[in-house]
Amino acid sequence: MPLSKNFRPQKNFSLIRCGRNNDGGYLLSKNVILETKVLISFGISDDISFETDFLNINPVKNYCYDKSLVQSFWKKKIFNDLGASIYNLNLNLINSTLKKYFEFRNFFKNKNSVLNVETIQNGSIRKIINYYKLENLIFFKIDIEGSEYRILDELIDYQDKICGLIIEFHDIDLHREKINNFIKKFNLTLTHIHPNNYGGVDAFSDPLVIEMTFEKNPIEENNLNPIFPKLLDQPNNPSQPEINLNFEKI
Repeated sequence: MPLSKNFRPQKNFSLIRCGRNNDGGYLLSKNVILETKVLISFGISDDISFETDFLNINPVKNYCYDKSLVQSFWKKKIFNDLGASIYNLNLNLINSTLKKYFEFRNFFKNKNSVLNVETIQNGSIRKIINYYKLENLIFFKIDIEGSEYRILDELIDYQDKICGLIIEFHDIDLHREKINNFIKKFNLTLTHIHPNNYGGVDAFSDPLVIEMTFEKNPIEENNLNPIFPKLLDQPNNPSQPEINLNFEKI
């Protein structure tokens, strides 16, 4: 069953990649980064590569939220990866984890980056905007493992304050209509879509997890028919091929 035609960006836009290779990297325009006044990240786990690249281009205030990042998070991760490294006689894993830990710690030493160990739920966006007295040109990056559906109405309510949005939608087979309605009501332009191949496919070989980028006033790159994946796209799981995207005919 093809994805709705509304899931397909209608033009080619000038995009760059922010974040690490494979899982954790996203496509967006440099222009929207430069316009942003505040970056809000929902869901980061141990990966701040997107935020790092974003802030290297435009060092704005960055508020990060993740309920899993309690004090014991890194202790458990380092302990578990150390055990796995010893068991497999491979120190690369623990070296990689330690490198991530120090990068993570240094990132949040910067006064522009604030970490909040909180659950994102209905009302969170209103609370954050009011607490920090945010006015406009907010960029949201959202990857909260299914809880994104709890805040779609708020994103629409505050869309006039938003200049960009990257959002990962999960369980597409169950929520196609919700996503379709969101796209119709959200006044930013859909500039990119990418299937996350970690999520697998449904019975029709359509992806179960997709990443979408929305921007206000994006710059069109050319008038050619958009083709996916883009040159800068990478499979989230590098050991598996990209998932093909099939859309309803326009």
